[in-house]
Amino acid sequence: MKISLKSKIILGYIFNFIVILSLGVIYWNQILPEMPILWDWISLALIALSVGMLTVVYFVIQAQLKAKNTAEMESLENRKLLQSIIDNTTNPISVKKINGEYLLINKQYETIYKLKDEDIKGKTDHDFLPKETADRYRSTDLEAVKLEKEIHVEEVLEQSDGLHTYLAVKFPLFDAANRVFAIGTIATDITERINSQKLLVAGNTFFNLSRDMLIISSNDTFLKVNPATTKILGYTEQELLGKPFMSFVYPKDIDSTMQEVSKLKSGTITANFENRFVCKDGSLKWLNWTTYPDVETGFLYAVARDVTANKEYEESLKGSDTFFNMSVDILVVASKNKFIKINPSLSKVLGYSDLELISQPFTTYIFPEDLAATEKAIEVLQKGTPMVNFENRWVCKDGDIKWLSWTATIDATTGILYAIARDITAQLKLEEEEQAALNDLYENEQKLNLILENISDGVIVANSDKKVILANNMANEMFGTDDDSKISANFSEHFELYFPDGKTVFPTQKLPVERALAGEPTDDVDVIIWNPQLQQKKRVLLSGRPILDQQNQVVAAVITIKDITKYRNLEEELKRTELKYRSLIGFRKDDGPKESDEKSGDKASDKKT
Repeated sequence: MKISLKSKIILGYIFNFIVILSLGVIYWNQILPEMPILWDWISLALIALSVGMLTVVYFVIQAQLKAKNTAEMESLENRKLLQSIIDNTTNPISVKKINGEYLLINKQYETIYKLKDEDIKGKTDHDFLPKETADRYRSTDLEAVKLEKEIHVEEVLEQSDGLHTYLAVKFPLFDAANRVFAIGTIATDITERINSQKLLVAGNTFFNLSRDMLIISSNDTFLKVNPATTKILGYTEQELLGKPFMSFVYPKDIDSTMQEVSKLKSGTITANFENRFVCKDGSLKWLNWTTYPDVETGFLYAVARDVTANKEYEESLKGSDTFFNMSVDILVVASKNKFIKINPSLSKVLGYSDLELISQPFTTYIFPEDLAATEKAIEVLQKGTPMVNFENRWVCKDGDIKWLSWTATIDATTGILYAIARDITAQLKLEEEEQAALNDLYENEQKLNLILENISDGVIVANSDKKVILANNMANEMFGTDDDSKISANFSEHFELYFPDGKTVFPTQKLPVERALAGEPTDDVDVIIWNPQLQQKKRVLLSGRPILDQQNQVVAAVITIKDITKYRNLEEELKRTELKYRSLIGFRKDDGPKESDEKSGDKASDKKT
C-alpha cells in the first residue's frame, strides 16, 4: 500500500509527539519522590520546547507541502497550458537535452514524425531518423549551443506527400545558473512559400524572356513592362513606367483604342485588337493585343505581339498580286496537270478565258508534237530539278501556234508548281530571220574574201579601236605575218614612213587609216615604207575609206595598199636609158627635158599607173 507524503508527515508528527511526551512523563515520574532541582525543571522545559518545535515544524512542513502542491498544480496547469498552446500551433516544436535526448514535442511534431510524446522522451534523432538526417540535425543543435543564440536553418524532410522544406529556429535554453541545459526548436513549413517564390521566379523569367510584350497597367498608366516592350518600342523602362500608354498610341488609332479601353473597364476581354504605337525613333509598330482586365483592382494584364512584319507581308502580298496581274510575262501556279492560278498574260497570249484555262488540264492546250517532251520535263521537275528555259508550243484559241519559254520550280512538300513563261514566238521568228541574214552575210563574206584574195593590192579592214579585223594575203605578205590580229592599223609600228623624197618623215596622223576613221576618204597617198628588220624599202600608194553604220557613224575603215616600187624603178630606168641614148645621138644636156617636165611626167605616170 502506497502512503502519500502528507500521511507520512502526519504519522511522523504523531509518532515523534508520543515519543517526546512519553519521555516527559517518564522523566517526571523519576523526579517526583524528590524535590525537583533546577536541572530537572530545565530538562522538562526542553522536553516541552521540543514538543512545541515539533509542532511548529509539522505546521511549517504542512505549509511547505501545501505551497509545493499549489506550485505543482500551477506548474501542471502552466505546462498543460503551454502544451495546449504548442499542440495547437501549426509549427512543429521540440525541446532536447544537450545530449540530444527529447524532453518535449508537440502534436504537429508527432504528426510529422509519426511518434508519440511518451515514446520519444529519452530518445535521440538517431533512434528514428536516417543517420544522415540525424547527423545534420545534431550538428545544427550543437551550433546553437556553441553560439548560445538562436540560429535559422533550412531542413528538408521527406513526407507522405513529398519533400517539405522547413525553416527551423533553434535556440538554447538556460537554467537558473545561466547554463545551457536544452535546445528548443520551432520549425515553419515554408514549402509553399518556396514553391511560390520558384513560381514567381519562373514567372519573372518567362516575363523577362518572352518575345511578346507583357504589360501590367492601372488607370491607363504602365506599371510594369518586360524587356521585349522596351526592345520593340525603343524606349527605356523609365521612359515607359508611370506614363499614360495613350501617349504612345499613333494619333489615328487613339479613338479605336479608347473604345477598347472602355470595354476593358466593363470586364470584357480584348482579343486580337490591333493598333499602332509610335517608337522612340519615330517609326510605327503594329501591335496585336490580348488584354485581361481585373475589375476589382483596375489592373490590366496585356500581351502584345509585334505584327508589323505580318502587316508588311500582307501589303507585299497585295503588291505581289498587283504585280502578278500586271506582269507582261506569263505567271502560273499549277498542281499536277491543272492550273490553280494564272495571270491575265496567259489568257492574252492564248486567247482563252481564265475559266477555260483553269477548268481543263493544261496539257489540253499543248501542241500535240510537244506533249511527250513536256510531260517528261514535268517528271524531271517533280524530282526536284528546276526547269529552266524549256520551250514548247501551245495552241491558241484561234488555231495559231505560240512558242513559250518556261522557267519553273516545285514545292516538294505540296507538289505545287510555280512557273514563269515568256512568249518567244516573235523572238524565234526574228532569230530565224537573223540566221538567214547571217547566212547571207557569211556567203557575202566568202565572196568578198574571194575577191580580196584575187586582187593584186593589199587590203586591210580596221575597226574603230584601230584593230585589224580582216586582211588579205597581199597585206599579210607586206606585213610579214599570216595572223591578221598581229597587223596594226598604225603603220609606224611596222615601218618607218617617209615622203617620196625618201628623207622627210611622213606624219602618222596623215595616214589614210587615221583620216578614214575620222570620216575622211583619201586616194593614192604616195609613201615610202622602210622595214628595218628586213632592210627593205617599198614605195606604195595608200587609199582609205570610212565604213558607216545606219546612224552614219564611222565603225571601221578600209585601207588599200598598192605597191608601185617596180613601176617607179622602171620609170627611173627609162629615164636613165633615155638620157643615155640622147647623148649617143648627139643631144646636149641642155636639150633634155626640163625638171618641171620630168615632174609632170612623173605625176602623169603615177596617175597612169
